[in-house]
Amino acid sequence: MRDGSKTGKEIDDHDYVIRMNGALIKGHEEDVRNRTSVYVHTAHSTTSRYFFKKYEYTSAPADEGIKYVMIPETMRDYQWLTGLLRRRRVNRQCPFRNSRPWTYYGGQFDERHFYVLHPDFLRYARNRFWKSCNLNANYWATVRPTNGAFAIFTALYTCDIVSAYGFITEDYNNYFFETGKTQVVFYVNHDYNLQKDTCKKLLNY
Repeated sequence: MRDGSKTGKEIDDHDYVIRMNGALIKGHEEDVRNRTSVYVHTAHSTTSRYFFKKYEYTSAPADEGIKYVMIPETMRDYQWLTGLLRRRRVNRQCPFRNSRPWTYYGGQFDERHFYVLHPDFLRYARNRFWKSCNLNANYWATVRPTNGAFAIFTALYTCDIVSAYGFITEDYNNYFFETGKTQVVFYVNHDYNLQKDTCKKLLNY
């Protein structure tokens, strides 16, 4: 999906809208609309407000009744989660030390609407559904699907019909809100080509 796709109404017409990471909406409503039912994230992706500040991104989506789904990626996520649920600053020596996690959710955080994906579910998704040949490399422990892939897998397990927008394309189109040609960086912990090919297979299933 590119900027100018005008698929916003189509997206919002779904029963549920799942977004993840830097879910930038402001200024792009015609393409992505503005409703969010579920926000899938890691502790790291909640800090997108720093990475995307220049695009006027301020916080994770905070719609009334929104469900937050967290992917426990590393120990830092559990440290974030501890601070979040106790309403305390993160006091462990980690990238989020002294952060106040509950302030990253746009003032709508409610632990009754907060969910954490089970590590066994994440391992199953990684080892069976998004199994990368990089799992045989010496850095296998860092290899995992992207948050977007986990979001798709979670949706497939809970919804009758799943539509996907804005994922990587054959020409490696990057974030929809970036104008002009941008450099796409492939990190070793994510197998982007596997995810692209898997999504194509699902689409044709």
